[in-house]
Amino acid sequence: MNCRPFKLITFDITGTLLKYRSSPAIEYSNILNKYGIEVKLSTLENLINKNWTFMTKAHPNFGLYTGLEWENYWRIYAQNVFSKAFQIENITDNVPLTDIIDELMMTYSTGETFKVQNGAIELLEYLKKEQVPLGVLSNYDPRIKSMIKNLGLSHYFKFILSSYEVRSEKPDIKIFRKAESFIEKGLNRELFLHVGDSYLLDFKGAKNAGWSACLVHTNKNIIEQYPCVSGCIFDDFTALKRFLVTCNAKKMYSEQ
Repeated sequence: MNCRPFKLITFDITGTLLKYRSSPAIEYSNILNKYGIEVKLSTLENLINKNWTFMTKAHPNFGLYTGLEWENYWRIYAQNVFSKAFQIENITDNVPLTDIIDELMMTYSTGETFKVQNGAIELLEYLKKEQVPLGVLSNYDPRIKSMIKNLGLSHYFKFILSSYEVRSEKPDIKIFRKAESFIEKGLNRELFLHVGDSYLLDFKGAKNAGWSACLVHTNKNIIEQYPCVSGCIFDDFTALKRFLVTCNAKKMYSEQ
């Protein structure tokens, strides 16, 4: 990736700025345990993965296009997982399923299920000091805003865009164009950098929009499949910060 005086930097959230404190299966299991219900983690993991595949195809963008809406999307998602799990584990006693789903919804609404990636705060602080406009582009529902706020990160960002509210999921360029509306018009799009962890959603989406792009927390073996990402993958935010500091130093030297 070429050094440039970036005029906008946006971040993906899940897997990029944030990581799960534990797997969804463990979160589901912990809530079930509060109600005295035991389900094998392997059963939950299998059902969560299968249900994700089914729900994302049946109700894209968290139910936006099918009229389900995001809250009902997640309630049905959880109900599908729990109901099938109880069937597999032969749990036939009366189960307060509504209460369990309510608690799960609350758990995933607060941000407590996430941890900030190592080095993220230091990078955000540096970019804020350099007065680089920052934003979030996330394939998520509107709760992403409150989650980022609860994690103490919202003050770093000029805007936070969820795919649900923009009605556009990465890699569609519409969400990138929406981000451009928050900054000065007429700038070279190669001066906009998107940072993510998915080649198909983040890297390819940004490139299709004419932006620069890089990946973090991504297995470098994907270079074999996608040679174009060579030189655009960073092990962590410390490495990305080091790169951006070098870019800014070259910019200052060229201006002297």
